[in-house]
Amino acid sequence: MIYNMTNGPSTLYSNLLRRNTNAELQNRLAQAEQELATGVQSDIYASLGASASEALALNAALDRDAAQVTANTLLGGRFDSMSRALGTIRESVQPAFDLAVANSTVGGSTGSGLQLQARVALDALIGQANATHAGLALFSGSASDTRSLTPWDQTSTSSGDSPGAAIGALLAQGMGTGVEVTARIAEMDALFDNADGSFDALFDTGGGSAVTVNIGDGETLRLDVQANDPAFRDVLQGLAMLAATDAQEISDPSAYADWVGAATARLASGMEGLLDSQVRLDAGSARIDAANTRMQDRALVYSTRVSDLIGVDSYQAATEITALETQLQASYAVTARLSQLSFLNYMG
Repeated sequence: MIYNMTNGPSTLYSNLLRRNTNAELQNRLAQAEQELATGVQSDIYASLGASASEALALNAALDRDAAQVTANTLLGGRFDSMSRALGTIRESVQPAFDLAVANSTVGGSTGSGLQLQARVALDALIGQANATHAGLALFSGSASDTRSLTPWDQTSTSSGDSPGAAIGALLAQGMGTGVEVTARIAEMDALFDNADGSFDALFDTGGGSAVTVNIGDGETLRLDVQANDPAFRDVLQGLAMLAATDAQEISDPSAYADWVGAATARLASGMEGLLDSQVRLDAGSARIDAANTRMQDRALVYSTRVSDLIGVDSYQAATEITALETQLQASYAVTARLSQLSFLNYMG
């Protein structure tokens, strides 16, 4: 009997077909194993079809919110640092304020320590005002790469004089009478009022402005507590008036009372203003925390939806792997048996 070659595939074609089938099974098995290991479909967007745009949008929102949460965390840390600094300033100024109140008239038993206590508080205030967070000056506004206040005995780059020397020279014009004290108070008020920028120049504040920042979902927050705010200037003026001269050397009791009284009034006003600023900073920090919580909660919802879209059921993936392994083993077995066949086995 003669075998008709057109009735069936050639041996070469049969071998190629089996090899291609085995290669396809191996590729599908590798993909299934990858999906089981990662929990994600191997070809995400091919498997999603029309839902791919939704997955892309959700992932973009997740990335955007994650970046905003990171930025908010840094901003919140700055707000908290500013609030703590204001609290420390108020604590350091309080003893000087209490001492000024106790010695509002000549003859106070603790008047001899008033100048020293004011200087200690002044240095503490300037030190806290020049604190930084993440390399940024806390109280310089938009000019966050510059220090907020020139230390009392250091030369200002703007005025060419130190605050201590400039104010000392102003007071040296005379403090002996009520008229002179009234004139000095007016001059100090003019300096610290900053209407002509004299305070900024003397303390070299850098001229920064308030900063408005986005904290997510179109919500903004204004960072506007600076070292040249009225509250800072009032406290600085009160301390400078007490630190730059020994009030006990004012011989006129009425003039003494006017000078110490004016300094005490500036301190009281400034301390109240600093407390208001601290409350605003704490409220801003709370808003940042609320914004982060909102975005983190939303990220959980979005992540769950993305997982539903691109995720792989582990049971189904394991079942598919088992089925593919069985199919591949059967194919290998058939290939092995066929490779052992020979025409010689049928010759008798």
